[in-house]
Amino acid sequence: MTLEPSLTYLGDSASINPHAVYEITYEIHGDESGPVIETAELSRQTRLNYTPSSISTASAGTRVSVEITDVALQGE
Repeated sequence: MTLEPSLTYLGDSASINPHAVYEITYEIHGDESGPVIETAELSRQTRLNYTPSSISTASAGTRVSVEITDVALQGE
């Protein structure tokens, strides 16, 4: 299974610095071998750079979930 992040920010978008680059770390649960940790980069408030993740689940009915574990300004 290939996964691609789709993020929604529920706060005030004015609080996102349009000149900053944010590093977003997230953990994918449901892979046969355990959690998969990935990182995406948000720049210009709307540009999300990432690499799609490939995981293997034990069965077609395996529930896959994602949890954001960290958001940091790049370079801090």
